[in-house]
Amino acid sequence: MFPICLREFKSLFKSIRSIIIIIVLFSVTIGAAKLISNFETQLRELGLGNDTYAAALMILLFIAGPLFVTSLANSVVNKEVTSRTIRFLATKTLRKDIILGKFLGHLLFWSICLVSAVLLMFPFSHTFYFSELVQFIVFVSYFIGLTVLLSTTMNSPSLTMFLGITISIALPILGLWSLATENIFVKGISYITPYFYYSQDQTYFSYIVALFTCLFLLLSLLIFRKRDL
Repeated sequence: MFPICLREFKSLFKSIRSIIIIIVLFSVTIGAAKLISNFETQLRELGLGNDTYAAALMILLFIAGPLFVTSLANSVVNKEVTSRTIRFLATKTLRKDIILGKFLGHLLFWSICLVSAVLLMFPFSHTFYFSELVQFIVFVSYFIGLTVLLSTTMNSPSLTMFLGITISIALPILGLWSLATENIFVKGISYITPYFYYSQDQTYFSYIVALFTCLFLLLSLLIFRKRDL
């Protein structure tokens, strides 16, 4: 599992994508923090906290995080199936280790990106947002797990990319819409998105999202175990 995790992690860092993501997270967070500093009361009502820097980074993840994650992980499993390299991996390790290793590789990549963004904000905020960092990672893990599930279920990387991008656009819209509407249908959908839990006043609600990540991984493991390679 760990060799696969490290291989996946290294493959992500071989490109400039990690640097671009860190720069985007940092620059947009700083700029957004200055713009939203006049709306601290509204942010507290949405459960985004008192600090504008942490809130700005959370807003960025709310809107763009799903698209960032799915664009990098959309073919994390089925590209191996298409290229037949999955058969080689399956002879060297257990199937569950393949799924968990790929998930952990992407989670480690995003954790490093988020830690770097928080550290880069430190000279401005004079605070290291440890609690918020954990919430950021849990939020991102939801979409990593969902993308791994899609990639495990579908054979075509192009179809996974299309569906992943569609979901990454639709979920933020539905999730944020549910915070401002009384529509029963939209409210119902919001319970399976992380946005509902992150909008609650109590911080511990955000950690419930980790249960969805575990569910996505469990389904991926069950499907991949029965899949012909």
